Amino acid sequence: MHSQTVNPFLRQRFYNRASQANWRAFAFHREQITARLEAIGSSCAPSEASLCILGAGNCNDLDLARLTLSFHRLHLVDIDAEAMQSGVTLQFHTADPSAAVRRNRIAFSPCDLTGALEICHEIAQFPSPQTFARLRAALSHLPAFSYLSQQFTTVASTCLLSQLLDIFQRALGEDSPEFQPLTELIRLQHLRTLAALTAPGGVALLFTDFVSSDSYPELLKAPPHTLPAIMESVLRRQRCFPGTNPSELCRLLNSPPLVSFWEEPPTLSPPWIWNLGPRSYLVAAITCRRSRNDLRSQFAP
Repeated sequence: MHSQTVNPFLRQRFYNRASQANWRAFAFHREQITARLEAIGSSCAPSEASLCILGAGNCNDLDLARLTLSFHRLHLVDIDAEAMQSGVTLQFHTADPSAAVRRNRIAFSPCDLTGALEICHEIAQFPSPQTFARLRAALSHLPAFSYLSQQFTTVASTCLLSQLLDIFQRALGEDSPEFQPLTELIRLQHLRTLAALTAPGGVALLFTDFVSSDSYPELLKAPPHTLPAIMESVLRRQRCFPGTNPSELCRLLNSPPLVSFWEEPPTLSPPWIWNLGPRSYLVAAITCRRSRNDLRSQFAP
């Protein structure tokens, strides 16, 4: 079977199983994500702090034991329920009764965040104008917001956007005239999902991996102090994965229809290296604080 016709659910499960043993390799990347989330959680009243993770997968990029100390409630969302359950089990294997209590603060929601992966699979096999129309219609909705029916003081997308865009790129092909318009729809849907799930006054974080050592080999040996300059070069030369340019994501978040949801313009962190075995990625975090106005009606299906 051609790789483009592999069901995206099965492909993602394969990737999750392949990276399941990478806990140690993720250490620095995990610290970057966990520390940022901890800092936000500690600023909330302990009984009110809640965290939703979009794209939790194996949870190798999350120190759940630490996060359950900062957040009273954690909700993990991913298409692969087995990966999430396995990741939590591995991190809470201790018999410590307090760990068991904190483990019970974690809930799971297996969810296709795009609501369009089945249609994407159809397009890879039998593209047609009707199927593309169905795909565009599906991407106008926010499945996670409808499915969860709640908001959180902190919502984080952990390097998920690049994975979603890669799924559709594989199905359509980067040369397809439909790819760029659909990239924009997928990206906008993801940013709207972050805004919709974040409670008024809460914080949304978008962790985005935007270039790899495959196209920028300097990342494999780059000292930390050189990373901001490398990021500037990558952005200037437009070497990012399609749809993941951090500056462009900040611009979209600070433009209609999303700008009205934020108390202040989004901020972009300095970049860091995510070492994933033979390949390294450059990652940055975009932070947005929701305004205190409740604008949930704007996200109604």
